[in-house]
Amino acid sequence: MSGASKDANTILAGESVNVTATVQNTGDSGGAMTIEYVVNGTTRATERVVVDADSAVERTRALTFDSPGTYRIKVQSPGNSAGRVTVKPALVETLRTDATTRQLRIRGGTVPTDEPYELNVSGPANRSFGVHSWTVNASQQAFTQDITEYTEPGAADVPVPTGDDASVFGVVTVGSSDGVAPSSMQFALTRETLQSAGISASDVSLYHRVNGSWRATETTVVSEQPDRVVYEADTSGASAYAVGRIRPSFTVVRTSVISEGAADGHRVSVRGTVENAGSAPGTYDARMLVDGEVVNRTSVTVPANADRTVTLSTVVTTPGQFRIGFNEVDAGEVQITESQVGTDENGGTEPETEPPETEPAVQTDPAADGDGVGLGPLPATVMGISTVLVVGGLLGALFLFGVVIAVLRRAGGRNDSGFEL
Repeated sequence: MSGASKDANTILAGESVNVTATVQNTGDSGGAMTIEYVVNGTTRATERVVVDADSAVERTRALTFDSPGTYRIKVQSPGNSAGRVTVKPALVETLRTDATTRQLRIRGGTVPTDEPYELNVSGPANRSFGVHSWTVNASQQAFTQDITEYTEPGAADVPVPTGDDASVFGVVTVGSSDGVAPSSMQFALTRETLQSAGISASDVSLYHRVNGSWRATETTVVSEQPDRVVYEADTSGASAYAVGRIRPSFTVVRTSVISEGAADGHRVSVRGTVENAGSAPGTYDARMLVDGEVVNRTSVTVPANADRTVTLSTVVTTPGQFRIGFNEVDAGEVQITESQVGTDENGGTEPETEPPETEPAVQTDPAADGDGVGLGPLPATVMGISTVLVVGGLLGALFLFGVVIAVLRRAGGRNDSGFEL
């Protein structure tokens, strides 16, 4: 046995290493011998070889390792040593590194365990942002993941939030999640980066991109170092992650006021449509104000780049003119009369028909009650004269005309003209 070698020093569980044995025959006639492939003192395989006189032959055998660990390989024990091979559950390979990008390939082997793999992927220490570790839950099957780290968010191949409501310091994209579910990752930001953005360490989160929206995940500070802060965050198998602070951007785009009868007074409602122009969903706290005082409030979750309509109401029990607000927006005024807050014979207020929602809704005094069928509500004035006076004058004129006709008929008979009245 003149030599032994192998083609790899580190492999994945479930993979094989090729071990090559060289047999030299220095005699004058041919002969044969048995090659033994020994791992940690145990023979894994044997092979019979024939070697001609004054010649050499090579034989290669693939040895498979199913469990992680370090193994010593020999050929023709106690012959030549082929060295040691390290078997790992997963490996990290750096494919490319430049000033703003680092591309990694993570390969996992077939390991009979349900324990997660925690992989050290630390890169250059002088980067403003960098991933330190990547932890995955594998399904006992081999997998490959391509991970790209961007220290310049604009270089990423996904749209990154910008503007006053977003501060993104780094982006991580994942090329494949087949056969593996990420569970967490650790990343670091330099203190200089945080100070330049005016953001405290506790305000940083990891966001994952789902259907065009960036959603924050649970993120904690695990280490505060003199020049950097290390975080750990849960991951959910998304294809892209952003590190920084992304906030919603709320605007009230429409309001309206609605007034209607209620059993214990008069109900006034304000309706507001809230738009979120930001890249992250958020919770909007809506408040209804009457003459500047908060009378009702609620919260609503508004998705990114979407809007939600909120309705708040209160019951008014005293007449008067009231200014209605929806948070900082003046939604309009309502006039509540004595009749609107009074009660009917059954103890409740008669509901009144309101106009359809407008922007903002205009409240008007209700028309006077009546039992007959009319022509609908009349205007308050006609050419600047009270409608009541105009109608009264017309009725008086009709009455006088009727009296004149009656007197003429009573005169009776024929007159000098020969016509009969």
